[in-house]
Amino acid sequence: MQCQPIAINGTLYFTTANINVVAVAGATGKERWRTDLSDYWKGENAWAGTNRGVTYWKEGEDQRIFVSAGPNLFCLDARTGKPVESFGSQGKIDLQEDLDYDQKSFFIVSNTPGIIYKDVIIMGMRLSEGLDAAPGHVRAYDVRTGKRRWIFHTIPKPGEFGYDTWQDKRNFPSLGALTTGRA
Repeated sequence: MQCQPIAINGTLYFTTANINVVAVAGATGKERWRTDLSDYWKGENAWAGTNRGVTYWKEGEDQRIFVSAGPNLFCLDARTGKPVESFGSQGKIDLQEDLDYDQKSFFIVSNTPGIIYKDVIIMGMRLSEGLDAAPGHVRAYDVRTGKRRWIFHTIPKPGEFGYDTWQDKRNFPSLGALTTGRA
């Protein structure tokens, strides 16, 4: 397991090897709550639940813990560990969606906790290195709703800055291991 715990106001938040998110009192180690996300990672895909930690956001009384595992980003109430129902679909979003690409099913694993900037969580992802790879775009999501706020195309699309630097426009769709079925 490789997890970096975070300490917020006397509480440590971290993930376990079984994809549990845990809050403990920093002074005593007494468990405050535990949320088991392992149901998402059983069977042959259990390895895809690898996780490196959590991220925290607060505004007023609203306190949230974000954790990613496999293709999902989860949002939990930092006080109770329960999913924040107003975030995405019942407290989670599928990172295979909103990639600005026609194909909808990719190997995507987000095992990093993301980073918070003001009221967005910025997410990268781990991808296949084969010809079936998803585009490696960086995306930012609203911490309250889970809606995508922006996307940075790591390989610029037509009309975006940098696209004109690609000399072979005919093969542009195949760059970055994205294929269109052309040989």
